[in-house]
Amino acid sequence: MPVEPRFRDQTRCLVLKDRRAKALNDALTPDDRIAFNDFLVSVAAVLLAPRLGDRCRIDDLAAFTDEVAARHRSERRPVNEFVMEEILREIYGLPLLFRTFPVPPPAVSGAGAAILRYLTNTDAGVAAGIDRILDTAADLHERRTRP
Repeated sequence: MPVEPRFRDQTRCLVLKDRRAKALNDALTPDDRIAFNDFLVSVAAVLLAPRLGDRCRIDDLAAFTDEVAARHRSERRPVNEFVMEEILREIYGLPLLFRTFPVPPPAVSGAGAAILRYLTNTDAGVAAGIDRILDTAADLHERRTRP
């Protein structure tokens, strides 16, 4: 499934710390949010590959989740560590935590944004290479969501 240009724009705004990111997020309908979250997972996968590799153990994901959560707590930003780990598990094809109760889409958006913010804040190359990252994520997204 092709990525909507507004999802790319919203992600670009998030990475570049453009104030429009919040307005774009607030404008998402419930269906849009689900589609946006799917793209956000693809973006996170592209950004995590250089850091965590193509294969990752649950212990590595938990350590990364703790690292991101600690940074967000120090910035006084709320973050749901379980939802962050759920996103990471999805990326790496590991068993999911929430099998019987789906994660609310806004929680997925918030956790995905927390991961992107952390990676952007710890690697200047993310903002500098955002267009290449978004292109790669769009390609991955189309492969992941192909019927």
